[in-house]
Amino acid sequence: MKHYLDLVSISRKLHKRKNRMSVFCIILSVFLVTVIFGMVDMFIQSQVIQAKKDSGNWHISIVKINDEEAALIGARPEIIAAPRYGVKNFRRDEGYFLSGKDAIIVGCDESFITDILDEPTEGRFPQSDTEAMLTKSTRNRLGLKIGDSFSLKTPEGRSQYTVSGFCGDTMKTMGDDAYGVVLATNTFRSFFPDKESRELEDYDSSLFIRFSDHLKIQHTIEDLKDQFDLLDDQVVENVKLLGLTGQSRNDFMLKIYGVAVILFILVMIAGILMISGSLNSDVIQRTEFFGMVRCIGATPKQIMKLVQREAMSWCRFAVPCGIAVGVCLNWLLCAVLRVLSPIYFGELPVFKVSLPGVLMGAIVGFLTVFFAAGSPAKKASRVSPLTAALGNAHYLAPVRKAARTRLFKIETALGIHHATAGKKNFLLMVGSFGISIILFLSFSVTVDFMNHALTPLRPSAPDISISSKDETCSVDCELLEKLENHPAVKRAFGRRFAYEIPAEINGKKKNVDLISYEDYQFQWADKDLTEGSLHTVQKEMSSVACTYQLSEMLKVGDTVKIEVNGEKKEVRVGAMLSNLPFDNEEGVMVCSEDTFQMLTGERDYTIVDLQLKSRENDSEVEEIHDIAGDNFKFSDQRMSNQSVRGASYSFSLCVYGFLVLIAMITVFHIINSIAMSVAARIRQYGAFRAIGLTSRQLMKMIIAEAFSYGLTGTIFGCVFGIFFHRLIFLQLITSHWGDPWKMPCEELLIIVVIMFLSMVFAVKNPMKRIRKLSITETINAQ
Repeated sequence: MKHYLDLVSISRKLHKRKNRMSVFCIILSVFLVTVIFGMVDMFIQSQVIQAKKDSGNWHISIVKINDEEAALIGARPEIIAAPRYGVKNFRRDEGYFLSGKDAIIVGCDESFITDILDEPTEGRFPQSDTEAMLTKSTRNRLGLKIGDSFSLKTPEGRSQYTVSGFCGDTMKTMGDDAYGVVLATNTFRSFFPDKESRELEDYDSSLFIRFSDHLKIQHTIEDLKDQFDLLDDQVVENVKLLGLTGQSRNDFMLKIYGVAVILFILVMIAGILMISGSLNSDVIQRTEFFGMVRCIGATPKQIMKLVQREAMSWCRFAVPCGIAVGVCLNWLLCAVLRVLSPIYFGELPVFKVSLPGVLMGAIVGFLTVFFAAGSPAKKASRVSPLTAALGNAHYLAPVRKAARTRLFKIETALGIHHATAGKKNFLLMVGSFGISIILFLSFSVTVDFMNHALTPLRPSAPDISISSKDETCSVDCELLEKLENHPAVKRAFGRRFAYEIPAEINGKKKNVDLISYEDYQFQWADKDLTEGSLHTVQKEMSSVACTYQLSEMLKVGDTVKIEVNGEKKEVRVGAMLSNLPFDNEEGVMVCSEDTFQMLTGERDYTIVDLQLKSRENDSEVEEIHDIAGDNFKFSDQRMSNQSVRGASYSFSLCVYGFLVLIAMITVFHIINSIAMSVAARIRQYGAFRAIGLTSRQLMKMIIAEAFSYGLTGTIFGCVFGIFFHRLIFLQLITSHWGDPWKMPCEELLIIVVIMFLSMVFAVKNPMKRIRKLSITETINAQ
């Protein structure tokens, strides 16, 4: 050995078993950071993919500018694409038709298709005034191919176009059963015969801009405003895409960034406390060793350096191990997302290493170990050579206060005294236990955020809807039977509607909607039941369920007089519902199909909904469309449903993944901390055995010590956890949606139960170890 720091490698080999717990704590901390940042990176990637699929790959749009300004903006080197884009007949009320069906007309520059929509196309963009692109669903319905001609009916007459290519569908065209036609900008402007200006606004158009990647977008936006004298209301941000890339100045996004910083700091503190507690326990066990090193001439500064060097040496194994386990878990989560929603996350790479996750895991791992080693290193440097040579100096220090035995038995009092005697160690243990509760409560706010930010897809949400064009009961019931037997259909159900039926409720007149439900829909409505029985509504004639708008006027058992087709009839309220997916401010009544037919005489449906076995087979959807025919409105909602599912899957996976991860870390850390604390006092327990304490009394002592840490840490964590929960809730929820903060009772109960069970499991192994060791083995235990 040529240098005193060579003791690091020797000590590491001799104390390999002791060091395992410290190394395990570092692995846990690195794993925690790697997975959290990897999951955030995965979530951002998945949401960016989804945002681009939903609304296009653009960052801002600019309105109220002219063609010359648009050309100058598009020529800037930091801009990838700046196409003009306009739309006519968006609400299908302007008189544009293709083969008798509403046509939504888009006029844009070629880069809007190639760079903004960023989807594969067939053929080419229209190059002349007589060429047009069609959406793929339009091609499938009309059987057109490139080079074919079609006639577009406009308010001014008819226009003939040649198909130059096909592009992807949008949620608008799919949901409204409309045909999509894409024209070049100059051709599109021919639909505005009274306009001859260069202003985009005169042609219902705006400029969409996609910036280069890794650009300071907000700085560029400010530069554009200054150069072209643009007002704030002329620039519209794609808030979702900019927010996901951290480049939005939207007030709400800024608050989300602030919350992210708070959570990052809490994760850092959690890592530091976990590792500090572990290192502190390790130093306590080896006080005699550091005192002996002092005896052979080492200075306090050298002891500090020795402790820090040894702690950093553990990182060579612990940091890569924690990162590797975290990366593997991220791969698993990515694979799950791809299976759950292949349409949106099919492009999400499974075996891609998250660079932010790896970097933050490594940085946080090394930094937390470096800072965490500071306090134990100082404690080791203050060890007296004389007392260390006599034994464990930590426990030979002067005792200022004895254990209090008035309230507890001696073994319990000693356990509490052992926990609280060393103030720094006690604070570290309490802090590391409490930070788990703080993290759990802080991250639990993201569940509320998810429930507000995302509208969950109802179980009744259809993939295909076939409805009456005039909202009457005109969809043949035989069509439903035919579609139920189609091999692509998983579930088919219909509803009959009678709108604005006069009703007399306790002397007050209302106009309510009457809707028929079948068995599936009654099952789904059961979760919204507040009073009564839906089974009664299903089985009894003239029985109805009413929505919350009527709850102040009605209760279960009341009778309502309604007028249908000029005849007055009575119905009985059999149930009350808190919510239904139908809009009527005055109220809705739901009844069985038999009751609806008895009241109205209608046998056919207003709408038939289909849920498909596979949502990706376009040819089967076309078969269903052919069966339905063109006499009804055909709404394909697969794309919008997939958007909701994609957002829900990725958000839920990350949010609940965070909470499960924090709960697991809490369990492992508590078990590890209690085990290290017991190991640090193993010689003392041997001495107690030598003077007559039984194994049962030692067990009570260990339990008292563990629960002293746990209960104090729980109180500390609950107090500060509630504070951070409220702070984050006000920032994320109250400021945007207005919901008042409420005490997180369920979350508190969950994490407190986890803490309690973890402490119960934590004392089992140490007690088994002490029970097996003899008195001499316990005194000489390493």
